[in-house]
Parts: sequence; C-alpha cells; structure tokens
Amino acid sequence: MTMNLILATDAYKLTHHLQYPQNINKLYSYGEARVGGKYPTISWFGLSMILHDYFQSQITTDMIDEAEKVAEETFGTKAYFNRSVWEKVRDLGYFPVRIKALPEGMEVPTGTALFTIESTEDWFATSLNALEVVLMHVWYPTTIATNSLYIKKRLLPLVEKTGSVDSLPLMVNDFGLRGATSLESGERGGAAHLLHFRGSDNLAASNYFAKVYGQEGRALSIWATEHSVATAYGSGQGEFDYLNAQLDRTPDDAPVSIVIDSYDTFNFVRHVVGSPEMVKRIQEREGRVVLRPDSGDPITMDLAVLDILADIFGTEVNDKGYKVLRHNVGLIQGDGMKADTIIKLYEALIDRGWSTDNLVVGSGGGLLQEGFTRDTERFAIKAAYAHTSDGADLAIKKQPKTDPTKASKAGLLKVIVDENGQLQTVPQQTAGKDLLETVYENGQITAAPIADIFERAERHLKDNRQLGRVNG
Repeated sequence: MTMNLILATDAYKLTHHLQYPQNINKLYSYGEARVGGKYPTISWFGLSMILHDYFQSQITTDMIDEAEKVAEETFGTKAYFNRSVWEKVRDLGYFPVRIKALPEGMEVPTGTALFTIESTEDWFATSLNALEVVLMHVWYPTTIATNSLYIKKRLLPLVEKTGSVDSLPLMVNDFGLRGATSLESGERGGAAHLLHFRGSDNLAASNYFAKVYGQEGRALSIWATEHSVATAYGSGQGEFDYLNAQLDRTPDDAPVSIVIDSYDTFNFVRHVVGSPEMVKRIQEREGRVVLRPDSGDPITMDLAVLDILADIFGTEVNDKGYKVLRHNVGLIQGDGMKADTIIKLYEALIDRGWSTDNLVVGSGGGLLQEGFTRDTERFAIKAAYAHTSDGADLAIKKQPKTDPTKASKAGLLKVIVDENGQLQTVPQQTAGKDLLETVYENGQITAAPIADIFERAERHLKDNRQLGRVNG
C-alpha cells in the first residue's frame, strides 16, 4: 500500500501555510539531538532509510483528493487545505526541497546540526515543515545505533583485557524483531544495530539494510534451535535424540546453538551434553557448539553452566590469563539482555576468571524497543531562517525562558571541525569546510557508499584503542 505523504504529518501542519507571514518565499529548518539526552554523543544513522522509503514517492491526484477529504473531516472545512500547492508538487513529480546532512556513521556530539531542509520553490516555503514528521523518524534508528555504539564502547575494554577483539562484532546479536512495534520499526532498528554489530536473527532488517545501503551490511547468523524443536523430541531419551539430531544434520565445521532449558538446564548439561558419547561427538567437531540457557538469573545460570562445562571439557588459559572452555564450546545468553545487563554479565564472568570469548549474547526488546523514545536523545527539528519576497533575511530562533535547553539555532548553518578537532555548528559564512552534504535535492537522492559509513562507525574503536595504548 502506498502511503499518502500529504497525510503523513500532524494535522495542524496543514494549517500553517495560512499562519506564516504571507511574504515568506523561502524557509529553512534543521534537525539535532539536543544536549541533555541519555548519551553525550549520538551515532548518526538512518536518514538514507527515510529518503529511500518516502522521498522517492510522487504525489498523485488521488492522494490530493484523499487529503482534502480528510482535512475537511478533521477541521470541519476545506479552507485550511492547500490544494494548489500539492497540485504543484504533483506536477513537478518531486518535493521541491534540498536536504543536507552529516555523513552517516559519524559519532556526533549532541547539540550539533545533523541535517537541514530548505524549500527550493517560492510557493512551497510555507508548506516545508509538513515534511517534519517523516524526517523526525530518523530519531529511532539513530537512537538504536547510539545504544549499540555505547554497548560496544563498554565491551571493548573488557574484550581487550580478557579475549579476542576480533570476536566483538558478533558478541551482541539482534533478537528483537518479534518485540518491535511494527515490521518497519524492526527493520529500521535492526538495520541500525548492524552499523556496529554483525550478529542478528532479524532477517527483515538484514534484507532492508541491503536494499537501502548495500549487500555489505547483511547480518550473520547460525543454525539455532528453539523450544518447539527441543520439546518436540520430549524429555529423557528425547533430549539425547534432540541433540544428536542437530549434530547429525549440520556439517562438522558449522557452528550450532542449542537451547538447553526446556526441562532441566543442569541435568541437560551434566547428563546429556556431558555423556561420554556426546562429549566425544562435540570434541570431534570443528564447528562451535554454543549452549543457550534461557531461564533464570543470567549471571547465576551462566556461571554455573560454565563451571559444569569446565568439568566436562576442561579449560585452558589464554595469553591474557583468562580461562577459555576447550573444544570450541561456549554459551549464548538470550534472556534479559540490554545495555546494562550485558555489561554486568561480562563483568561477572571476568571476576570469576573467565574470558569474554566464552559468551555471546542476544538481545530483543532491550535492543530495539525498551525505553527508547524521541526524548531519549532529545531530537528536534526547528526553523532557523526565512527569506521574504521583499528581500529580507529573517533569523528565526526559539528561546523559552522557562527551559533554556530548548533554545534553537538561528540563521543559515554549517558544521565544521574547529581548531581543536571538534564538530561545531556555526553560521554559514564562517570559514571552514561544511560537513553537511546534499543528500536530496528536487527528487535526486545522493547515496553514500556503505564502506564509508562503516569506516566512520568504526573510528571510535580505533580512537579508543589508540588512546588506551597512549595512556597505558
């Protein structure tokens, strides 16, 4: 079903063309994550998804007719609906706007202009901000990417201390599609997670990422069971049949994930996994066997299962002095995982002498859904400049006395790197290269190479590791 983009806005936006000064022939707005959100920086990502989904569409007569009818039903009159301006958009075949944005993948301090939008036709100026709502939806992928970025930042020193940094991209897996509010949010949020981690069972997001950004973003997953599979074999002897079936049906070099809590987690590990014939089978496999305890307190359960597996398969001490299970056996924790609990779980393992290499996690609602709103990073879009038909330039600024944190920026803007290497939002006439690049203009979308986006997203890791070596 094609979305009617005239109606993809707040109702009151349809009345604003009648409210502005009538001599305005250009309007310019910008979007930012205001200072004071959960994190001091954001992982800027997702505008290409908005452009891909909405800004390739064309306005049709049917859309205009529908919007006029809805406006009349909403306001009790047709008089508020600007039919003539949307007919002009229809005739053009595109939105008469220019959007400039920072390159996606950048880590950006809050309070920095992330994108700007301006009208390119005089007659569209007072309708420009009807597009605010669909543009504002970039808050969601950026917030999810930011959450994943900070998980990765917090994991990095733990991994460097106890394990292999090469494993980091697969340590946090997206299990969140079923818990998302919609397929669309699951796609966008899951795609945002893929900016920083490659592990994911969110197939919709992987496919969507590839469509928007390129095949290089596809997720990685493995053969993994669930409770419907495990319980189909029944308990007792059925648990042996269940595990044997998974090892029989996968190549010896393929990793497998085995859910183990369908009946009695500890019994399954001690007496099924730990039976002589099963131990031999697992020891002879090249592919990793990962066990998934899915019930109980994660720290308690994972430490207990690791201890049992250590008794069965033995451990070795890596070059960093931490224990690793032998014979390519490990755990995946898929219940109760979100930013703080992920870090606490790994810290608990390290405190007991275990390397981070023994465990990966999967996160569902805590990754894509739980607690995330537009206010998490205080996203806002505000008008900053207007031009009038008599040649006046108007600097537009919001400055509420009761909340100075909501003060907005005024005038035409650019983003530069200052002499200290920091991003700064400054007036457009300021010296320095403008990092805001045109990504949409009058129907033409300019897409950034995905390799560049990934490279920008990885810079924080390189910078953090270099800083650690200097400080060390």
